Amino acid sequence: MKLYQTAVMSGGVVEYELEVDAKLDYLIWFHFAEIDSSIKKVGQRVMDVVVNGKNVSRVDIYKEVGSFAAYSWQYVAKNLSSTGLSVKLVPVVGAVLISGIENYALVPSDLSTLPEQVIAMRALKESLRVPDRMGWNGDPCAPTNWDAWEGIVCHPNKDKTALVISQIDLGTQGLKGYISDKISHLSDLVKLNLSSNALGGNLPAGLGQKSLVRLLRSIDSLVRWYSLWPVLTVLKLHLFNMFYGVMDVDFVINDFYFVLFRDLSNNQFSGSIPDSLTSSKLQFALLNNNLLQGRVPEELYSVAVHGGTIDLSGNKGLCGVPSLPSCPLFWDNGGLSTGGKIAIGISCLVILCALLLVIYMCCIRRGRNDYDFGLPHDLMSLAAKRNKYQRQKSLMLLEMESQHAKGLPSLPLNPH
Repeated sequence: MKLYQTAVMSGGVVEYELEVDAKLDYLIWFHFAEIDSSIKKVGQRVMDVVVNGKNVSRVDIYKEVGSFAAYSWQYVAKNLSSTGLSVKLVPVVGAVLISGIENYALVPSDLSTLPEQVIAMRALKESLRVPDRMGWNGDPCAPTNWDAWEGIVCHPNKDKTALVISQIDLGTQGLKGYISDKISHLSDLVKLNLSSNALGGNLPAGLGQKSLVRLLRSIDSLVRWYSLWPVLTVLKLHLFNMFYGVMDVDFVINDFYFVLFRDLSNNQFSGSIPDSLTSSKLQFALLNNNLLQGRVPEELYSVAVHGGTIDLSGNKGLCGVPSLPSCPLFWDNGGLSTGGKIAIGISCLVILCALLLVIYMCCIRRGRNDYDFGLPHDLMSLAAKRNKYQRQKSLMLLEMESQHAKGLPSLPLNPH
């Protein structure tokens, strides 16, 4: 190689000043070749390598590879404090000789978004009908030296091995779709703002609940283990939609006390109240003026019992708590309750048994009739005539015997 056919040789110090980025580490690659035929043994040419004032190595080319052979050596410079990197070759024995030097910035591999969260964000892109102008393409969070998708905030996960989505802010973007149920995969989501859009459909089960519960547990753990002073944190999940209403979740942590506030009032939300809207930390639940129906979960209504605030008015289909009508006996959450299904099953079984009993009785009666051999009318007439003939014959025989006894001539036997 031509690189090793030439060299810089000096009896004094050879110094290089390299321009670098202090935020990165650098790989310095030194290239040597002993091309001086006068060097015939170890120790005739020895030099020190000094990087940023630090003696990092002593090099004897002949000792490493002999004459007329290439020798390379690398050093990684870390924790730089300036934009200049000083490299010096200081002679120890003989003159300094170097064929070349290279400097490479070590750029760390960039993190990418967790695969399951990428799937969730793509599902949201489709369900929310996010316009192309927002540039929701590729990885939602990576590369980190670029901005994430518009309205998205990301941060590394706990293990620093991937990026996760912590905030979605898409207020007043003209969205007209619905919220995909895959939003539940965004387990690190602590803020969601979809206000002032035209979103519809039902609220997916577990919307934000997994991340909220995880945050509750994390903060509660910190309080127990580190005895933190009272902390005030507000987490707000706001879903206000132009035609379909408002959803507000304020999650307040104050003096080690957690308050979860949900406002879904004045909307067109339908169906039953999902279990995700119940929590032992819930203190405010405003679900008034919607189209909700079915039985109100006891856990939700217990908010008022424990000193919280709950408003379920304006939902004609809700039932089952003191402030609302009683639910039908076998009707629950817009459909048959478990008891109703059991009752219908038992009723069907009773009807089936009764039907089988009727069929059985009919078969028995018909079987008995099959052995009742009634004679036809003609046969009965013939039998009557024969009986009459026999009686007449018997009378005539008696009369003949009587006449014979008296000595009278007998009459011919002809009943007709």
